[in-house]
Amino acid sequence: MSPTSPSGRQRPPALRDVAELAGVSIKTVSNVVNDYPHVRDSTREKVREAILQVGYRPQVAAQQLRTGAPR
Repeated sequence: MSPTSPSGRQRPPALRDVAELAGVSIKTVSNVVNDYPHVRDSTREKVREAILQVGYRPQVAAQQLRTGAPR
């Protein structure tokens, strides 16, 4: 099932989709994606499996805006 926007168009999977599937907060998903060390291994595994299931990929443009550096 692909997520849809309010207008009905398909959109790429977001952190919220991963969080919902894994049963954790969006912040926890962000911590896993950014390799924050203080996440339980069991939670990290749940989030990684959810990432694979929904096909989440970080948005490079958003990362560049946040860090100010090209990747």
